[in-house]
Amino acid sequence: MQSQFKITQEQKEKLKPFLPNIDELLQGTLRDFLRELDDVIIGELGENYDDTDTSIMLQKIFDEIYDQN
Repeated sequence: MQSQFKITQEQKEKLKPFLPNIDELLQGTLRDFLRELDDVIIGELGENYDDTDTSIMLQKIFDEIYDQN
């Protein structure tokens, strides 16, 4: 099914390991999708809420999707 907002196949593939239900999330609103992604980003922060390589990569994708829409 087509998502309700703009997301590239590459972004989708990068997010799939972190959002196993990404196909379902893509049928909802951009706001709900970004909220779920934000929760994943927070979960990937370091012990003292420091950025990690993974959280930085996810934040970059979050920003790209936000800007695309």
